[in-house]
Amino acid sequence: MNIINTEVITNAQDVFWQAPVATTYMEARPVLVISAEYGAGSAEEEQLTGILGAGCRLLTEQYNIITLAPDQQMAWHRLREQLQPNVVLLFNVSPLQLGISALFRLNEINSFDGAFWAPSLSLTQIMQDKALKGQIWNNALKPLFVDKAKGDVLVKRG
Repeated sequence: MNIINTEVITNAQDVFWQAPVATTYMEARPVLVISAEYGAGSAEEEQLTGILGAGCRLLTEQYNIITLAPDQQMAWHRLREQLQPNVVLLFNVSPLQLGISALFRLNEINSFDGAFWAPSLSLTQIMQDKALKGQIWNNALKPLFVDKAKGDVLVKRG
């Protein structure tokens, strides 16, 4: 076995050391939404806008939205440094896509790496399943943004 010609780490892992191009012009905001891709003007986009605006009472200047393809990866540590979120909402995005090897409870508040995380299924599934929509709302979004159970997550931490 010739170790010099052995591929230890593939080039696919380079994404975790590179700055994400998609966030180049984004400002630091308290909420980061990472979702599976959806079309502009789609029902999923309307659902997300409704959740963030009417439900969570967020203004557009309080959150960033990033969409990822199913096979796309992005480095969480780079996102954290650049965007400095207090809350990360995941919609049909695996933590592995962000280079995170951690298990999160679905539709609940998880504390990880200085932020509160609320992972859920796809926006399409949330639209179609009232029980699922109730779970993410009652167990994560309402406690974070309405009840302020974890303090005011929209205030920049010092």
